[in-house]
Amino acid sequence: MSAIPWNLEPVAGAPLGAVMTGIDLTSPPAGLLDALPSLLAKHGVMVFRDQSLPPEALLDLAGAFGPVEESVLDQFSKPGYPKIYTLSNIIENGRPIGSATDGFGWHTDQGYFERPTAYTFLYGIETPAEGADTVFSTTRRAYDSLPQERQAALRHIMTRHSYMKMMTDRAKKPEFAGKVPMPTEEQRARVPEVVHPLVRRHPVDGGQGLYLGGQTLVEMIGLAPAESDALTKELFILCTAERFQYRHVWRPRDLVVWDNRHTMHRATPYDKERFRRLVWRVSVQGERPVAA
Repeated sequence: MSAIPWNLEPVAGAPLGAVMTGIDLTSPPAGLLDALPSLLAKHGVMVFRDQSLPPEALLDLAGAFGPVEESVLDQFSKPGYPKIYTLSNIIENGRPIGSATDGFGWHTDQGYFERPTAYTFLYGIETPAEGADTVFSTTRRAYDSLPQERQAALRHIMTRHSYMKMMTDRAKKPEFAGKVPMPTEEQRARVPEVVHPLVRRHPVDGGQGLYLGGQTLVEMIGLAPAESDALTKELFILCTAERFQYRHVWRPRDLVVWDNRHTMHRATPYDKERFRRLVWRVSVQGERPVAA
């Protein structure tokens, strides 16, 4: 049997994450694209260092794993590439070239869609020397840490998610005052409220994990408001506990890919006056979540 043509090292001391070196993703080695879904189901997050990815190569790579989504706030798409979403604090010709308010606060990407994002590809072009880390957590390990009786009880709960809840909550934060664009009526029409299972079965390996969505979560359906709020708070604290985390410190030309089905993540702050940040995000549509 021939050797695997890449090097993979799990992140030392972390419950999720792996770094893959020795490859050029503009010409992926034989077998990598077939192996990546299983690797992501196992590790949650994959880091590829020192990649040189023009827009077409990034889109081709992501498109090998499913339909590439267009973002709701399409004004932040890279010009000429509507399926590349720009995260940036850079101002050009008096206008922001990307969103500077996305990603702060624990969440999974696009949990407000009926078919939420399966995989996110985040490519760092300009990354701050300090701050702007991305912290990931494993909701599978968090769920596995619960007693079996509690796991069984949670498997019966469904959750309601709202894009507009996320946006209005974000706009209330003092640090984002006046900086959060409210969606147009056309954009709102793309994202009606959706219902997902609280405990989700992974389609690749059958594993189970909590699926909280993040800032989009409105309620645990069928629970009284106080009980729903208390359970939401409890599970967020559990899923984001430090023992379930991996912190990615960005380098320029990092490509980070993660599986949203059983992870959460958040961006950390950085000094927007001192540092420029330019990151491209491509999102791959997943399946409708299935209860465990």
